[in-house]
Amino acid sequence: MIHALHRWWLSHRGDDIPERISLDPVDLKRLLPNLMISDIEDDPFRVRYRLVGTNMVSATGLDFTGRYLDELVPADRDGHRLLDYRTAYSDRLPVLGTSSVTTSVGNRSAYEYGIFPLRNGGTPVAQFVELEDYFAPNRGSGALQKWRIKR
Repeated sequence: MIHALHRWWLSHRGDDIPERISLDPVDLKRLLPNLMISDIEDDPFRVRYRLVGTNMVSATGLDFTGRYLDELVPADRDGHRLLDYRTAYSDRLPVLGTSSVTTSVGNRSAYEYGIFPLRNGGTPVAQFVELEDYFAPNRGSGALQKWRIKR
């Protein structure tokens, strides 16, 4: 699923990054349950979840639509995700990785994620489209790995 979203992002980026308006749900129908769209606030840097897919709500037991990342995961406990957003924001490139989450039934579940920057009618990064692809419980080590797409 991460590769499918990456292909979409590359095909819509032109000379920079895709415009939010080019994100057509019909093009990404099979990914929708695993997608998030988030807004950026610049000063201070914050990420607010505008849309959260049903698979993410089901896996975590929490619908965090309308909530801020720092309300959900304190920076001192899990600062890597905020750093990933900052990196995607400043580099204007996707950040991909793996992590794990405690599911709504108490299992640890590994997942891959991708954070893809979007513009919204201008040149600054204004939003992200993100995807989390959950595996079966206990698959993989759950150790954090991440990588950035190079130009």
